[in-house]
Amino acid sequence: MPPVSVELKKQIKAANDIADVIQAYIPVQPAGKLFKALCPFHNDTRPSLQIDRQWQNYHCWACQERGDVFDFVMKFEKVEFPEALRILAQRAGIRLDPHAQSPEDQTRGRLLDAMRWAEAKYQECFLDDPLAQSARDYVGSRKLSGATVRQFGLGFAPVSGEWLVRLAAKDGVPPDVLVEVGLIAARDEGRGYYDRFRDRVMFPIRDVRGQTVGFGGRILPGSALAARGPKYYNSAETPLFRKSDLIYGLDLARHPGSAENFLAIVEGYTDVMMAHQCGIANVVATMGTALTVQHVLQLRRYVPRVVLVFDGDEAGDAAADKALELFWAQHDFGISVTTLPDGKDPCDLLSGPDGPAQFVKCLKSGIDVLQFKLDSLLRRHPETSVENTKRIVDSVLGVLALAPAIPSASAQVKQELLVSRLAHRLGLRQETVWARLAELRRERQRREPQPAAPAKPAAEGPRSGPAQRAEQQLLELLLADPELVPAAVQEVSPETLSHTGLRRLLTELYALQAAGQMPDFDALRVRLIEIDRPDLVEAALRLQFKGRHTPDRKEYLRRVIDWFAKDRVKAEKKAIKDQLAAVPGDDAQAIELLRRLQTRTAAPSDN
Repeated sequence: MPPVSVELKKQIKAANDIADVIQAYIPVQPAGKLFKALCPFHNDTRPSLQIDRQWQNYHCWACQERGDVFDFVMKFEKVEFPEALRILAQRAGIRLDPHAQSPEDQTRGRLLDAMRWAEAKYQECFLDDPLAQSARDYVGSRKLSGATVRQFGLGFAPVSGEWLVRLAAKDGVPPDVLVEVGLIAARDEGRGYYDRFRDRVMFPIRDVRGQTVGFGGRILPGSALAARGPKYYNSAETPLFRKSDLIYGLDLARHPGSAENFLAIVEGYTDVMMAHQCGIANVVATMGTALTVQHVLQLRRYVPRVVLVFDGDEAGDAAADKALELFWAQHDFGISVTTLPDGKDPCDLLSGPDGPAQFVKCLKSGIDVLQFKLDSLLRRHPETSVENTKRIVDSVLGVLALAPAIPSASAQVKQELLVSRLAHRLGLRQETVWARLAELRRERQRREPQPAAPAKPAAEGPRSGPAQRAEQQLLELLLADPELVPAAVQEVSPETLSHTGLRRLLTELYALQAAGQMPDFDALRVRLIEIDRPDLVEAALRLQFKGRHTPDRKEYLRRVIDWFAKDRVKAEKKAIKDQLAAVPGDDAQAIELLRRLQTRTAAPSDN
């Protein structure tokens, strides 16, 4: 995204009334001069979220989430500030760069437009065209309702090799754009184009924002083309679509997942659709690929753990092994595994008698993936031979050895429980198991290249302790009322603040003032992000919120400044006394120090 001025950011904020924006996400009710709603950031049972149109902010009195319209979009959409800015700019019809879009933005816009057009054409065909009767019959056999079909945007690509090509020519959609998004391809020797998807039910694949970036095509049972290609065929890799990064259904499941504190990961598109149709909305799927680091990084933004749902076969065991190594080695992230009864897939189970209740029960009965691995190994190697015992121990501990040597508290508890269980199940002493784990860790360290020793950091000052109350009050007042900053600049130097975070906030407010900008929260937020200190934005929000509830802020600031003046005098007196103790009593320097001490004693002081 090109740089955006503070003025344009303020324009975008002014164009997005916070009550209207929040109402687009959740139901909002008037409450006198304010508005209220069920807070979406915790399991709220009574309207705890207060929305203030005058101050253009929100505050939850239960979970203490608060902020302005940017903060709400960032937290609700699970995006960073630049993306929240883009969302709100688009909502208000404001171009982020009034003069030009970057070539990347222009290209992405064209590709997304092409995908929206194609999705609409595929769905129109599925819903109304006689050519799609067999597709409608297949989807009906999976017991998916019309509402679910529309919610997920299902479509159909007819068997004709040029159906989409002809529609594109009719609607003026450039063929080169459709080639770039992988929907059509050029014939040899420049003899036109052909459709890449034929005789397939089309599943739109959407990013976390709900924008269609690719398709998954399921060949119809009995199709004449079934022998010529895979049952499921995804879009090729494009600037929009990388299947190793995408999770099917995450756009619809992320908020239910946050509410439930977990997401269930199944294997098929129709499994996800049926789960949502049955009211179990915290369900997603990967697109025929194993879980990747990119998947994990996405999932961690929304939930603290996942439940992998398998049919209970050997393929499920292998997938669990891969997921286990990925999660355990790189992330302190909860992962459980559950298997469905009778080898059924989720769609079949959910559509059967009492299916949703059985599915939910399976999700709740999932076991830790390390425990799943141990149980699986014991089933495969039931004989208690020395070789089998060593194979099981090394297989389980080999995964534990991938974890950091000093795990988090939760990971350490899991590790100790597993070692205890492993020792008990195999009739070994725990000390023996711990010793073997240490050996495997040392072996892994010897195999891995060691990073160069980091340069010794420069000496730092002492860590800041709890903020002085007056320091905190100063920032509360200045953030609540930017017009007070010029008065503070004259009286309080940032260097006098002992708390490093508050000192940085004050420094940046003063810098904005010196640059001729209004030192308000919006400008401060931009500055903190530019200097890579977004961690201070939340602290500034809390300080601003408290400051806005302080009456007569101008008079309160005078009292805070008086405190700083008295504290400065105390510090100067202490320094003089320290110097005085180091010189002879009849020395000229001592006489001058005594005079200065008397002068400072006559000044306002706490003593």
